[in-house]
Amino acid sequence: MLKSHFDISQRGEAEEEVVEEEEEEEAARSDSSVVEEAKKVTVLKTKPTSAERKLNRSEVSVRQSVLGKTADGDGYAFLKATCTGMRLTDISAITSFKHLQFIDVSDNFLTTEALQVVTKIPFLVLIHADKNNLESAYLKKSKYLQVIIMNNNTISSVYDVYHPELSTLEVGYNEIEKIDFRDRMPTLRCLDFRYNRISDISNLNFPNLDSLYLAGNKITSLVGIESLVNLRILHVRNNPIKLLNGFIPDQTKLQYINLRNCKVTTMTQVKKLQCLPALEIIVLKGCPFMGGTGEEGTEVEEDDSELRIEVLAALPRLKRLNKGIFTPEERSEAKTLMTQILEEGENATEEGSEEALEEDLNDM
Repeated sequence: MLKSHFDISQRGEAEEEVVEEEEEEEAARSDSSVVEEAKKVTVLKTKPTSAERKLNRSEVSVRQSVLGKTADGDGYAFLKATCTGMRLTDISAITSFKHLQFIDVSDNFLTTEALQVVTKIPFLVLIHADKNNLESAYLKKSKYLQVIIMNNNTISSVYDVYHPELSTLEVGYNEIEKIDFRDRMPTLRCLDFRYNRISDISNLNFPNLDSLYLAGNKITSLVGIESLVNLRILHVRNNPIKLLNGFIPDQTKLQYINLRNCKVTTMTQVKKLQCLPALEIIVLKGCPFMGGTGEEGTEVEEDDSELRIEVLAALPRLKRLNKGIFTPEERSEAKTLMTQILEEGENATEEGSEEALEEDLNDM
């Protein structure tokens, strides 16, 4: 793999540092007005342009940045080119800059065919091409390409995407109906398919995937998620998910699940997450279980205190529910509730036995 002083190949690891802020960020990105505006931009930009607009070498020269050591180690050069918002239809001139590793050509009029020239750059690591006229995420195989970002295009499939070192694929706000790749890529660590048309995730096969973002799709079932045994972050807000089937104890790294504005209605479903030994944060805001309707903008302002205690009693390893970190007082109340369940002889079927309850009490 190409060595770089920039660690951009694993987006999920970077987000581990800001997981507390992720809820606010997502609220802004997934607000219905933002989504509608993104759709309007897509419609406008896909209209035929009045004339061809070619990038020239002098324009690339003044848009370079990030001085760093070249990939072959023979000197220093600018590693990044930012050519955004220029109404470009042809970027062939960029191939003259062989040392580039990071290219941003967002907000132009590039087609999938026109974008292929970036694969002639031998050490390309990242391509950012949001808001263009891309109908496919396909790029000719690139040896060192690790990150592809193509949000807000008209992409309908990722079937022919393949790069031997690809780690991150971000294709939000497109028209993709299926997560299906012709060639297996075990290097994938982060997949972002927010706001597409995906309804089925039963065919996932990414053994090393760390982060999966599927907000704003049409997913009704999480069956298939069990194959992602190395998953750490699962983001499925704004999907019509009612049942939380699919999770297994082998998912020992899964720490964060966002189910905001899904259709979860009962504690029985929440208890299905008891099998996840590393689960620390869960977002249920807007779900019917938390007093919402499962629709954007209908969340209650504050969490019900009794519900918080019930969730913590069911999932005693949690550190946070929605935005609120559990307090020592809440942990004490949850422990009392679990003790009452034991004393009353209630049989928590999802946990399997009273012995499991006793083990959880010891963990609190």
